[in-house]
Parts: sequence; structure tokens; C-alpha cells
Amino acid sequence: MVTLGGRGAVVADGRTATVVPAFPVTPVDTVAAGDIFNACLAVALAEGRTLAEAVRFASAGAAISVTRAGAQDSAPIRHDIEALAGGGRGWAGRR
Repeated sequence: MVTLGGRGAVVADGRTATVVPAFPVTPVDTVAAGDIFNACLAVALAEGRTLAEAVRFASAGAAISVTRAGAQDSAPIRHDIEALAGGGRGWAGRR
């Protein structure tokens, strides 16, 4: 897996490569984006999601986090991550 910031990520398994596009958001503060991405990736993988699914979940978490100022305060709740990763319905940029 290679993260590409605002351009998304690429997931490769030796046979195929999948581009996971970034979620379009207006960034406010990127201070915790990497930490949030890694935490969400670990959660999704621990739950048994595929790597591509986990990267999408992690990208959603990081996308939400950059719309908020600060580190700890930018951490999104699971409901918002699931809503954005599932197509954006239900996530309205709320805290």
C-alpha cells in the first residue's frame, strides 16, 4: 500500500493494483491525518476487511480528520467514518 495524500492510495498484492481515490474534502488541519489513517486501517484489518476495504475505511477517517483543527479533537467517530466510506450519506461534516 502506498498513500498519496489528497490523491488517495494504491493497494497492490503482487497480482493486481487497486487505486483507492481520496474523499473530496476541504482541509483545515492535517496534523493527525496519518495517525487517524493508521488507526482506522488497523481497526478495519482486525475486523477482517480486505486490504482495499480497510484502506477505504482509513481514507474516510483521515479525510474527516483533516476537516477539523487539532490532533485529538480531529478524531472522527465510527458512525461518520462508515457514513463517508459508504458513499457519503449520513456524514455532513459534523463533530
